[in-house]
Amino acid sequence: MRKPKGERRGSPLLGGLVFLVTLAVAGYFWFQTSAALQKKEIAFLEGLSTRLRSETVPAKFMVLSREGGEIKARLRLYDLASREIAVVEKSWPGSELYIDMLLIPVRSGASGRDEKPDSWLAFPYRIFTNEIPAASGTLLFETYDSGGFPEVMSGVNWSAKEKSVIVTAFAAARKKAAVGLPATDAAKGAYGSAVHEVSKLSRFEPGIVYKVVCRVKGGVEIMED
Repeated sequence: MRKPKGERRGSPLLGGLVFLVTLAVAGYFWFQTSAALQKKEIAFLEGLSTRLRSETVPAKFMVLSREGGEIKARLRLYDLASREIAVVEKSWPGSELYIDMLLIPVRSGASGRDEKPDSWLAFPYRIFTNEIPAASGTLLFETYDSGGFPEVMSGVNWSAKEKSVIVTAFAAARKKAAVGLPATDAAKGAYGSAVHEVSKLSRFEPGIVYKVVCRVKGGVEIMED
């Protein structure tokens, strides 16, 4: 059928050009929105990190005995105001005790546009021994869970947004650990730091209280209380 005189067929090239322009504009606005949200998150985390002390002591423990191929210990957990929130007392097969801390990165924004993490949230993760692998260790998350909020982070007047970030990070770690996956998979850059019998303390002596010191800039150390 012959097309009526004067009617023109649309140019494929022109149509393709319009599509590309539309795509570019949409991409621009998406990028701007995404960047704005990211900046908002980084600015918020700046408020979070400034509330953290340079050093915290979320856990103290004592070896009660080593006998019958088992090590018995008592672990006490504390919030940021140094208030005791939970006690775990148990025996594990083995003779060497390991207390694993989960460190989740946050950004302070102190370096301007630098988005690298420079502060860390510390969560008591699990206990294992030289005979129990880390993956089969005793998980500690539920011990200090309070309606989804980790009580080790209590003792500070967090804002609603700050609490939301902490709760989200904690929930992700619990979810991974509950299905047997490493809690370190819960956040990019998170890692576990197992403190145990090291050179300065060649052996945890029964009856002596030791404390787990976590530094906001990263790192975990164990020392006598």
